[in-house]
Amino acid sequence: MTKGMDEVRRVLDQAEKKLASVGGIRDVTFVACGGSLASSYPARYLLNAESVSLRVAGYNSSEFVRATPAYVGKNSLVICTSTKATPETVEALRVANKAGAVTIGLSGYPDSLTAQTAQFYLVYYHADEWYQDPSLVHCNSQGTALKIAAELLRRYENWSKYDKMMEAFEQLPSIYGAAYEKAKPLAVKFGMRYQNDTVWNVLASGATFESAYSDAFCFFQEMQTVHCVPCHSGEYFHGAFETTDENLAVLLLKGVGRTRPLDERAERFLEQFGGHHYILDAAQYGLDQLDPAVAEYFNALIIHPLTKQFISALAEIRMHPMSYRRYMWKFDY
Repeated sequence: MTKGMDEVRRVLDQAEKKLASVGGIRDVTFVACGGSLASSYPARYLLNAESVSLRVAGYNSSEFVRATPAYVGKNSLVICTSTKATPETVEALRVANKAGAVTIGLSGYPDSLTAQTAQFYLVYYHADEWYQDPSLVHCNSQGTALKIAAELLRRYENWSKYDKMMEAFEQLPSIYGAAYEKAKPLAVKFGMRYQNDTVWNVLASGATFESAYSDAFCFFQEMQTVHCVPCHSGEYFHGAFETTDENLAVLLLKGVGRTRPLDERAERFLEQFGGHHYILDAAQYGLDQLDPAVAEYFNALIIHPLTKQFISALAEIRMHPMSYRRYMWKFDY
């Protein structure tokens, strides 16, 4: 069985039993902040694409606390993610519990307040362990959420693609292992080329948008202190493309699957009017080896660690460590 699926099934067995006693599940809401919220995006994308019966949403933790959706109640599954215990995410769990929802905490530590405040919890790998052990590439918060989504579809939708999804999880480590090695020299070249850029756009579509969000807010802005705008490839042509010129640094994350034509359209425009852009294509890193019926749902699981590899190389050349922060963990805010 796919690594981590035993734990996912065990937790969902418990949650399902509780939900069945009150009439079953009606909605699934993912709640978190920053990169943890982004990590649920592929799971939300999968559920919205494949489910015909479940309401699916994602909320920033503070917004969930202060503007709790009216639908959250006894037939709700609320999944909150925080590696340790982001205060507003822990509070969101308390709010969901009080509303009668069934809650699952995704955390990096079993003794974290996130795990202990939730009714049920799952622990994920969180320290880039997949760089040394590619078999863990789908055992992070993103992969764990995606496994939950796939299992929910199996249980509640009799999902015909489930076996293909599990096969893809099994294939992913070898694909990522090769991709990681292929990216090493390319990441150094990327760092050398873009070391002086302080304004970026990151484009992506479909499930890959998780990576655009994480790259912009976490890797570039938080970890490198440079301005960066995440932009959906389809939305690019409705405003953002007017800022494009031959000097603007643009990172286009080109996924596989149904939304790839959106990325290709952006690429054509950049080739004509840009000049300082970089294309990171999931197909060139092996993701097209997966079954086309499910490959698109894995875009971010490959591209997210690859872009961190690229931006970490950039950080080394800039002599600006990825661990550096101006404000985070230093002040009350």
